[in-house]
Amino acid sequence: MRSIFSLLCICLFSFTYGQIPDSLIKKVDSVFAEYDKTNTPGCALAILKDGKIIYERGYGMSNLEYNIAINPTSIFHIASISKQFTAAAIVRLSLEGKLSLDDDIRKYIPEVPDFGHIITFNNLIHHTSGLRDQWDLQALAGWRDGDLITEKDILDMLARQTALNFLPGEEYAYCNTGFTLAGIAVKRITGISLRDYADSVFFKPLGMTSTHFHSDHSEITPNRTSAYLKDDKGKWKISIPVFDNYGATSLFTTVEDLAKWDENFYTKKIGGEAFIKLMLQTGELNDKTPQNYASGLVINTYKGYHTVGHNGADAGYRSNLLRFPDEHFSVILFANLANINTPSLSYKVADLFLKDKSIQNPVHKVDSSILKGWAGNYFDMHTQSITSVDFKNEKLLSGSTELIPYTNSVFNTRSSTYTFSGDSTNTKLELSTKGSKTQTYNKVKKTQVSIPDLMEYQGDFYSPELDTKYHLSIKDSSLQIKIPRIEEIKLPVFLKDIFADGTVIRFARNKKNTINGFFLSTGRVRNLYFEKMVTR
Repeated sequence: MRSIFSLLCICLFSFTYGQIPDSLIKKVDSVFAEYDKTNTPGCALAILKDGKIIYERGYGMSNLEYNIAINPTSIFHIASISKQFTAAAIVRLSLEGKLSLDDDIRKYIPEVPDFGHIITFNNLIHHTSGLRDQWDLQALAGWRDGDLITEKDILDMLARQTALNFLPGEEYAYCNTGFTLAGIAVKRITGISLRDYADSVFFKPLGMTSTHFHSDHSEITPNRTSAYLKDDKGKWKISIPVFDNYGATSLFTTVEDLAKWDENFYTKKIGGEAFIKLMLQTGELNDKTPQNYASGLVINTYKGYHTVGHNGADAGYRSNLLRFPDEHFSVILFANLANINTPSLSYKVADLFLKDKSIQNPVHKVDSSILKGWAGNYFDMHTQSITSVDFKNEKLLSGSTELIPYTNSVFNTRSSTYTFSGDSTNTKLELSTKGSKTQTYNKVKKTQVSIPDLMEYQGDFYSPELDTKYHLSIKDSSLQIKIPRIEEIKLPVFLKDIFADGTVIRFARNKKNTINGFFLSTGRVRNLYFEKMVTR
């Protein structure tokens, strides 16, 4: 016998817009109750079924200064959801024979340095190029959030790079630079901008009249939302990205317009079967490791369902597109405040419509003493990355994410598997994430360094790739780093010659055991070298 909930879902999906039961509307609205006010920013929602919007609504305010409410026609900057449109342009041009996905990108963008290895369009749209991320590089060079960033600024910084994070195709690492370059390539191949190309090939044919790539930050866009974040005193502050570059980001649209694009993945009106198939085709690494990243789209599963989607975050804007293709059902959510989790809220909405089909593994009864032993700090020398595992309330946590035990040594999250091995003196962590190579971390114990020993880390260090000088000094009994235009940052000691505070700085020594520079790594920049400047 079918459950009452299952019957409700079947019944619900026969409804058209305006016929959803009030009881279900109340449940959807309750998900966004926190934002359904006149004194807070909020979000716009569209729920789609079988090509129709079955429910749409705005919650909160589009503009706090003029008391303008959000509605389904409000225009948002949707950040990285933009990437699928840039990829779509590349895919379309490849099907027209105007480029090959295996072309060397330097054929069209000679400003990219010759790293000794070919970077292809496939590498760009699947995040396997090895290029360092443009936003991380500019932050490291002292650029501020409110600085105007142009396409030329990004090309100039890229031209100074002397190394890759990894060889093209060897690893997956999310990289905005690749999609900016893809957008530039479209312009050089077609003779018109990505903005004009996407408008003529995708937006106008689909009737997406409120959608465009925003190439000029000062351009006026009627019905555009403002975006906000809260400061440390709890006050709302305007937070709008100042970009004169696009491809990786900067698409302006509405939930109603994006619904039309979403439906094209079923109707194939634009592009046809070959185009949609290629858009949904995931990449693979050189060793044939399959990815879950397609052309600006993440292919995944949720509670037994196949999903396609992407989220975005720039300044105070947040966005999420979540599609369940086998159910012809989607949730689109755009927000204009930074402290909101649009993917999580999208899943909560989906949960109201879709019955959980996942196979529930029995809860493993864990040995708390073993779990406690896995807690600690772990370091991966290859990727220069740190991960921490905490033991709280008889559970293991990675950040705020609970690790669900499969055995006493194997744990799962929604997207990753954590496998611990070894003993208290030699513990390893293998972190497996779908679409990426397994990372191996070693458990480490943080080092203590005396103030006299800190002295040798002081000095000025220069990076020609950033064209930036850092000053390191001792202050308040700790090593401090001064980046141009940014206040001094404390560098906590992690291991011998390694300091870390999100960013990892690993000092290098010459044959005389004297520090002559350091390598800096972030999540999307690896081993960027700074040479110690000689005082004369």
